[in-house]
Amino acid sequence: MNPGWLEVIVGIIGVALGAAGKMARSSVVIALGLILMGIAHIVSATWAHFLGDVGAFLILLGLGMSIAMLLRQWRKK
Repeated sequence: MNPGWLEVIVGIIGVALGAAGKMARSSVVIALGLILMGIAHIVSATWAHFLGDVGAFLILLGLGMSIAMLLRQWRKK
């Protein structure tokens, strides 16, 4: 099985949980990045680099959002 399918499945589960209100917005952004990186493993080489880069950007953006929220909550205490 192509490893990209696992990323897509985990990403879809993450987006579904986010739509149901069970996950934070930053986690949904990370899940979207996982979906794009999984698709990058599946598609042809012409789109693979672009989708991989956009997916990596979304994952880093989601991690940055998570860290910012943690720092914000830590400063409130």
